[in-house]
Amino acid sequence: MSTVTNATKKTLLLQDGFKKIKVFLLIMRYSRQEIFIGSRKQKLLRKATVTIVGCGGTGSVAAEYLARAGVNLHLIDRDIIEMSDLQRQLYREEDMGKPKALALKERLEDVNSEIRIAAYPDDLNASNIEHYLSGSSLVLDGSDNMQTRFLLNDFCMKNKLPFTYAAAIKSEALFTLIMPCETPCLRCFIPNSDETDTCETAGVLGPAVGAIGIISAAEAIKYLTTSGLNIKGHILHMNFYKNIYELIELKKSKNCPSCRGEYEFLDKPSRRIMQLCGGTYQFLFGKDISVSDIVNNLGKNPDFKIINKSRDFVQLSYKKHMISLFKTRMIVQNAKNEKDVRVLTAKIIGI
Repeated sequence: MSTVTNATKKTLLLQDGFKKIKVFLLIMRYSRQEIFIGSRKQKLLRKATVTIVGCGGTGSVAAEYLARAGVNLHLIDRDIIEMSDLQRQLYREEDMGKPKALALKERLEDVNSEIRIAAYPDDLNASNIEHYLSGSSLVLDGSDNMQTRFLLNDFCMKNKLPFTYAAAIKSEALFTLIMPCETPCLRCFIPNSDETDTCETAGVLGPAVGAIGIISAAEAIKYLTTSGLNIKGHILHMNFYKNIYELIELKKSKNCPSCRGEYEFLDKPSRRIMQLCGGTYQFLFGKDISVSDIVNNLGKNPDFKIINKSRDFVQLSYKKHMISLFKTRMIVQNAKNEKDVRVLTAKIIGI
């Protein structure tokens, strides 16, 4: 009996020792940060969950610094990694073809295994935004289009959820934190979604995207710990080629529909076929499909070559096209037009 008791004591001592080591390592991980913000504010960061919409240049950089700071993350992105992304996004050549949200989650788990990270390789739209954004302490904009940003604006304004606007094009970058009921919202200073220049058409300087990602992370840390003055009520404008760094005051618009409680983007149905960048299109199925069943069927057709696959994702090539298949949608690269996408969808899914 005494032998069992002694063995039990040794086990408890070992467990206690491991627990102390874990606590020590946790303290060491954030020690330099805690010197500056204090242990109480570090605990606030560890309790918070930040949702990042878009895991490209801005989103991947912001996510990395927040993960290192000890913040739990939700990552949402509908896209896959291409060669042109590597110039400004935190991915590797071996990541090409993977969904960005999943690849970023894998990278960040190697950075900090102590935080909670959820990845959603999905199209954010009016039908799923509540599911994906519920429980968020703050939402960071890493998206690449105004339709998604206006959708975020309407949801966050309606639910009194703080969020950011972050954008970069050429050598310029913009950032602001939007606080519902307190600051102007996105539609106060960008009333419509007419887009002109994009990274695809005008190009972008990698450091401009990275800088706005770092600022997004810094502003998130300040907001979550109630530290310092956030960039709110003003927009930060930077032009790295012209060495311009300025804060521009924002004013509420009397004609802003979101501020009046009209959330039109929450009522807009998702477009079934949407052009993303260049010759890349997205097709929404309108229902869940079995990716594994599709893979089994395509395996019988020599025209389709499977490049990458997991339980809920498969990437394959068909002639000149690269196709990424998810449960609810499909991304087609090198398509000429929407008709091209419909023909491919009919071949693969039968829709």
